[in-house]
Amino acid sequence: MHTDHELRSERPLRLEKSHARVIECLSGTAWITAYAQFEDYVLRSGERYTIPNDGLVLVEAVGSGHIRVHGTATPRPALLRWLNLALPHTLNASNT
Repeated sequence: MHTDHELRSERPLRLEKSHARVIECLSGTAWITAYAQFEDYVLRSGERYTIPNDGLVLVEAVGSGHIRVHGTATPRPALLRWLNLALPHTLNASNT
């Protein structure tokens, strides 16, 4: 599930309680300020950012732009295979 948003400068989109959701920049440039993060992030078209916690996140355009907010980040299959090899005792319930 996802939602699309049109962004404009000086009119930030507020996202709260959005831990692990993914912001995807569809067009333009998006400036992201997230709670408890020391640096802001800038996304350009095609780039993504995963929200690190449930704190307030502000997303604003540099000029104008469009973003899509995806439900949650999903681990990539290659990462899951690597984790299963590296840490089999933590991922396989049958090993407990």
